Parts: sequence; C-alpha cells; structure tokens
Amino acid sequence: MPVPDPAVVHHPFAALQRELETLLGTWLDTLDIDRLCALSALCEERMAGRFSTSLLKTLRWEAVLAVASGDTDSKSPVKQVRFGTSTWDNGIFYSEMSAEFVHADGTVSELDCGDQVAEHLADLSSVDHPDDSDTLTVDLVTGLVTH
Repeated sequence: MPVPDPAVVHHPFAALQRELETLLGTWLDTLDIDRLCALSALCEERMAGRFSTSLLKTLRWEAVLAVASGDTDSKSPVKQVRFGTSTWDNGIFYSEMSAEFVHADGTVSELDCGDQVAEHLADLSSVDHPDDSDTLTVDLVTGLVTH
C-alpha cells in the first residue's frame, strides 16, 4: 500500500483550522510575538485542563475496575495515581506503564494502564511539556492533577 501524500491527507482539525483562520486570521496578524506567545500559553492552559479532566474521569473508572478484578495488591479503594515519564524520539511524555496506584490503606500497586489512559497522557504531555524527572499525580478523591 502506498504511503499517502501528507499534502493530501486531511487532518481531523483541518476544517476547524480553516474556520478559525477565517474568523481570527486578520486579528492574529495584528499581534506581536509576545502577544502570540501569551495567547499560545493561554490555549495550552485551557487544553491541559480539559485533558486533565478526561484523564481523571478515565482513571477513576480504571481504578475501580482494577480493584474489583483483583489486579491490585489491595482491596482498598485507590485514592491517587502517579505517573513517571518516558523519553521518545519526539519528546518526553507521561507514561502509562508501571503507574503507581496508591490505595487508601497506603498500599501501592504498580499497574500498566490501557490505551485510553495512554492517549490522555500523550495529549496532556503535548501541552504540559514534562521533564524527564517529573511525576504526574492524579488525586482521584479531590480531582487535582499536579506535577
């Protein structure tokens, strides 16, 4: 099968990008580099919040399933999940492998998370820009996502 030409492949956001360019392009052209950088940072903050919310929702479900199926080292509810990072050719990303599930009784279960968690972590990494020593902590009780 031939490799598709990137100029012809339609990115899922291509139509939206064209629409935004039509609505905002002229205004964006009036902004200096400092304002464009500030706008970019604001957009990344908004995206990080939404990616964090999706990750939290998925992890709450995954944690309940992991305990119920006996995949954890404790039957106590999971109150927190911690993720380290992995370095790839295209950057540093939070890793779904060997996530630490911290139970209410203090037990820590190391588990690999599924594809949906991996997707949320990749999305969050793209705007959060982790360092190789960062730990992402998701508090399933309070909903706080910190690194």
